[in-house]
Amino acid sequence: MTIVIDANLVVALALPLPYADLATAAISHWIAQGEQLIAPMLMEYELVTAIRRGVASGQLREQRALPILYELRESGVQSIAPTAELHEQALYWAGRIGQSKAYDAQYLALAAREDAHFWTADRRLAAAAQAAGLEWVHWIGDWNDATA
Repeated sequence: MTIVIDANLVVALALPLPYADLATAAISHWIAQGEQLIAPMLMEYELVTAIRRGVASGQLREQRALPILYELRESGVQSIAPTAELHEQALYWAGRIGQSKAYDAQYLALAAREDAHFWTADRRLAAAAQAAGLEWVHWIGDWNDATA
């Protein structure tokens, strides 16, 4: 099975975020189960930004930034290059969940194309998607319930 994961879950492998334990457990579980983990290439830019924020906020020492970036890029999540079709679908999904920006919808477009589940730590995104009937979108806070 293929699972699309949000950059926030990958970042949680390295930064002390409130959902870090859940993200680490979920990703470890999926890898152990042989799941294919993918994300739009946008994830790579989000990882760099999150690491920079970690340094700026004092959560991360500057000399650890590059090693952590390389570790996260090797976390087992494959970056998928954008296509015109994915961009078109991102516009569609952003409209369907009522968002004015299409960043998050890139993940939805990829998950829809791959007939995959999408996991995120963004509770508002998950709630908006679920309210629009997207049962394949999940908030990481529900991960233990999903595996029980």
